[in-house]
This record gives sequence, C-alpha cells and structure tokens, in this order.
Amino acid sequence: MSDQINAQSSDMNAPQAEVPPSHVPFSWLHTDKGGRSAKFIETVLDVCGGLQTCLELVHATDMALHARSMDDDEAVPVLGTGHKERLLRLAIAATGMLSNRAYDEIDWINEQARHSAERDRA
Repeated sequence: MSDQINAQSSDMNAPQAEVPPSHVPFSWLHTDKGGRSAKFIETVLDVCGGLQTCLELVHATDMALHARSMDDDEAVPVLGTGHKERLLRLAIAATGMLSNRAYDEIDWINEQARHSAERDRA
C-alpha cells in the first residue's frame, strides 16, 4: 500500500501540462453595448430566477406540511425546517441586494441627468 501511495505522490510532483479551463462565462446579453443598465437588468433576471425557485420550494414544503396536518400521510415536504429557513433568509438578502443596486442605478442616472443639465446651461 505504501508503494502505491509513494508512486502517486511522485506522479503529483511531475511537471503537468497547462490545461486551459473549459468554463465559458455566461451572459444573457449578446452584445456589450448595453452598458451599466443592461448589466443591472441581467443581474435582476438571474436573481429573480433564483428567488422564484427558492420561494417555490418553500411553498411546496408548506403545502405538503399543510396536507400532512389534514391527515395526508403521503405528502412529503421538499425541505426540512433548517433548509426552508436558509432559503427564506437567502430570499430576504437577495431582495435587499436588488433594492440597494436599484437605488445605486437610480442615483447614477440622476447624477448623469444633473451633469447633462449643467452642461446644457453652460
């Protein structure tokens, strides 16, 4: 057994050929011309999709628990209590993050409009 371990450790120290990663970053956008607002909309789309999944799982769990309380022994909750609570906390954090990002976007747009108005007056 020790010979097998030694053989493996010597192989790990051998020079390895650099392998490029196969991951390609995904984007809903087919162009980079959308700018800041387009990136925000893409973030909203991704986060809302995740939120929808979280809330559907929590809802399915609640429905199964309700059915069990009505003597339906075949209803199986999708999530345990701990997982359900974590998904709800994730949903709360995600909506807070989206709200903050939206506020930042509104602030940036208003700032751009103010600068534009100042340039027009000058």
